[in-house]
Amino acid sequence: MFEKVMRGIQRRLKEAKRGGQLICSDLLQNWLAAGVACPIKLRPILYRLAGNRIGKNCYLSPRIFLGPGPGKMSVGGGTFINYNCWFDLGDDIEIGENCNIAMNVHFINGTHEIGDENRRAAKGITKRIVVGAGSWIGADTIIMPGVTIGKGVVVGTGSLVTTDLEDNAIYFGRPARLYKKL
Repeated sequence: MFEKVMRGIQRRLKEAKRGGQLICSDLLQNWLAAGVACPIKLRPILYRLAGNRIGKNCYLSPRIFLGPGPGKMSVGGGTFINYNCWFDLGDDIEIGENCNIAMNVHFINGTHEIGDENRRAAKGITKRIVVGAGSWIGADTIIMPGVTIGKGVVVGTGSLVTTDLEDNAIYFGRPARLYKKL
């Protein structure tokens, strides 16, 4: 009986620790680093303290929001991320070196399996998102779960990326379609 009680206490302490980590992570990322008053040189340090990998010489604008979850964001050196971007973080999001992410881009890596008629959004699932080095993602683009965007890709403004995109090409539209190979 005593062992059962102790296991329950240990489990609750682990849950509280995890909850505390989420609160601290949210505070660092979405309050301090995302704030307009945060100095530009301090911003990457705060994201790193929250467990993300941020390369050298990255420019991270204010109002970049990272959702709660087990995933982490990895940003390669020399990458620029503009205002009002959302990173889901139900799973990892990897952005290569020297990328440009315009304003209002959403990286959504969480979704649901389709359930029965009583509840269509059934079990939650997450999938990693990868953006290859040198890519440029236009403003107001939405990138869906499990997508890999190749190296040197241009994604036009307002696109909806639902499938993998080949290296060195221009895509745009809803859903994003190949426009031209570079």
